Amino acid sequence: MAQTALITGANRGIGQQLARMLATEGWDVLVGARDAEKGRSAAARLRKDTGGRLKAVELDVTSDASIAAAVQKLRDGAIKLDALVNNAGIYRGGGVGPTIETNFFGPLRTTLGLVPLLRDGATITNVTSGLGELANLDAEHRRLLADPALTRDALASLMHGFVRTGGKGWGTDAYGVSKAALNALTRILATELAPRHIRVNATCPGWVRTDMGGRGAPRSVEEGAASVRFGVTATETGGIFRDGRRIAP
Repeated sequence: MAQTALITGANRGIGQQLARMLATEGWDVLVGARDAEKGRSAAARLRKDTGGRLKAVELDVTSDASIAAAVQKLRDGAIKLDALVNNAGIYRGGGVGPTIETNFFGPLRTTLGLVPLLRDGATITNVTSGLGELANLDAEHRRLLADPALTRDALASLMHGFVRTGGKGWGTDAYGVSKAALNALTRILATELAPRHIRVNATCPGWVRTDMGGRGAPRSVEEGAASVRFGVTATETGGIFRDGRRIAP
């Protein structure tokens, strides 16, 4: 029986390439996309290219209603997930609020919505960035995010506070903060979901030649997707990886 993965933001870039890889490997792949038509087009294109089993799922990670609707459709189809990849994200230019909403709260609300559909022993992969390294933050916020006692609610409160202050005082920009917070969330979720043997890791694709990364990026989309792919079947939990190797949080 084939395993099933859902990838958010999978209609283009790294997400689309990862969907291609998994479909080629025999996975059933759900192509999550905010734009339903773009999702359907991507899934059709990938089915033609790979001969694999891919279906589009309309899913906007910034909308509780969209996630709830997607979850209900999956429930109606009796679909269980073996892997969730929180890939959807935005880079600089979106503003402080949208950046945190998409890059941090998006993976959080998507994970919480889909957890009931994850099989015990499944994996969650959060796509992070080297720009989210704690070394890029000021000392106080570095300490807060690294605190082993940090809870999910306290982390969410920190992010709401960051948005309220207009993204000031953390030592780096909203994108870097969003990914640093996502790394902390990864650690917290790994602990919370350990009783169900669900492994949660963050993977960094590096700087990749996509619409987001630009033409001058040093890494191909294939290299970036391969780095993210590691998380889908990783045996460890709570780590941050690039190209299958642990990197500093």
